[in-house]
Amino acid sequence: MWRLSGGSVLAAAPWVVIFSGVLALAVLLAVTLWATLRPDPDVARNAGGAEIFTPARPGAVASGSPAVSPPPPRPPAGDAAAGPSARGAVSPAAPAATGTTTAGASPAKSTAATTKPATAATTATATPARDAFAVIRATSSDARKGVAVMAGDEGGTALGPIGPGDWIRYDDVDFGASGPVDFVARLSSGLTGGGSGLVQIRLGSTGATPIGDFAVDNTGGWQSWRSVPGNVSRPTGVHDVYLTFTSAQPSDFVAISWFTFRH
Repeated sequence: MWRLSGGSVLAAAPWVVIFSGVLALAVLLAVTLWATLRPDPDVARNAGGAEIFTPARPGAVASGSPAVSPPPPRPPAGDAAAGPSARGAVSPAAPAATGTTTAGASPAKSTAATTKPATAATTATATPARDAFAVIRATSSDARKGVAVMAGDEGGTALGPIGPGDWIRYDDVDFGASGPVDFVARLSSGLTGGGSGLVQIRLGSTGATPIGDFAVDNTGGWQSWRSVPGNVSRPTGVHDVYLTFTSAQPSDFVAISWFTFRH
């Protein structure tokens, strides 16, 4: 056995302390390295060294390390990363607007431009003027007072019987630039008692000065027709023509089938 003298022991003591410190430091480093490099029980590694997540058993919590969430599924090849803008993701289509409205829901507002329907142009068309030198049927009047329609000559119609105070109006009669020289009316009269009446032609109103007139007496009956001429001044241009009737006696005295002005 080794024997150490007191001096030898005192000489060896520093080396013992140093050796003990080095050994303790080595143990500490070994423990730290092991704690750092030890495998996570919840994470396995494949042959390439990549970590593969292994879900923990229900209720189990890995000690000493935070819980690891499962990674998101890898998107199919060729697609962008998963997310709201990922290529290939299909957003639910908005329901097409129909004429049916779900109860409690507001009807869909149409975004179609509303085009107002085209309105047909309404160009004012002037009424053609009557030709003063053509036959003007008595029943084609535009207004009349106290005058009725009756059977006329040659199977047509006429206005009558006509008495004092009655009148007939014909609008827009065109006398042209030279005007007429006289007037002819196809008429009849069944007036009895030897009386007569006067037909007057006025322009513009029933109170205007007459431009012509002719007298009427009995023609032999209300269906006995004859053509009676009358003198007129020479009006020109377009005018409303009034036929007015006057008589010294109160009875109807004339019926008129047609009239015309002559050059």
